[in-house]
Amino acid sequence: MRNSLKLFTLFLLVTVLSVACGGRGGDDLLADIQERGTIRVSTDANYEPQSFLDASGNFVGFDIDVAREIARRLNVQVEFVTPDWDLITAGNWGGQWDMSVGSMTVTRDRQQVLDFASPAYYYTPAQFAAANGSGINSWADIAGKTVCVGSATTYQQWLEGDVAGLGLPDSSFYTTPPANVTVYPLATDAECAQSIAAGRTEFSIFLTSGTVVNAAIAEGLGIYKVGTAAYSENLAVAFDKNSSLDNSTLVARVSEIIAEMHADGTLSRLSLQWFGEDLTVDPTK
Repeated sequence: MRNSLKLFTLFLLVTVLSVACGGRGGDDLLADIQERGTIRVSTDANYEPQSFLDASGNFVGFDIDVAREIARRLNVQVEFVTPDWDLITAGNWGGQWDMSVGSMTVTRDRQQVLDFASPAYYYTPAQFAAANGSGINSWADIAGKTVCVGSATTYQQWLEGDVAGLGLPDSSFYTTPPANVTVYPLATDAECAQSIAAGRTEFSIFLTSGTVVNAAIAEGLGIYKVGTAAYSENLAVAFDKNSSLDNSTLVARVSEIIAEMHADGTLSRLSLQWFGEDLTVDPTK
């Protein structure tokens, strides 16, 4: 009985200490990831060439390769999850994933709920594109039109006039939003071009990343670019500020890895592979 009581007391002590330390990995998210051997990464399954599914159902793309390289340098495996974009940008992930490698633009609003690795891992132009035969040939022609965007994106925010809220440097903006447009949001940017190709008529122009436009044109979806870039976006790896485990060491380590990938040419190589151009140089510097 005495031995049993000692064992029970020891069990209670271990349990209390485990709870007090936050369980596996203590209260540190990076330690938890390394102990479990897997990092959960949110991304988009319909955002070619950044991230999409190939014919075999495997994740491929620029963001996918960046996430895999980060995981490799952390000495862990990567697991991809695909929540809706507005859930990712809203923060409060509830531990369902550890970081987002999903071409997210750093903005003031997002910095209220998310932490970002620094530096950004690449930069893209925001580009208008229109359906063949739409008659839209310049920025002036966009005024008063219905413009498709991905929901909860910087494209929607910019078109709706919240330029200050984007939190981008003034040098990143090359024009002002067209007047009197009606914003038509879909779940993802890529669906705008796909909807035009499918014959939808609610809109004939959309705003997205120039890389998505290039991919849609290469795929033969019947669209063309309108004007030059509207503004430039700085895209970074994101983390939940309200994570139940402390993310500070994970943010710091991933920031170091991104800097290393810039310095050793990994990001430039991946950009050339997926975009046909190097988008890893900050255009504002």
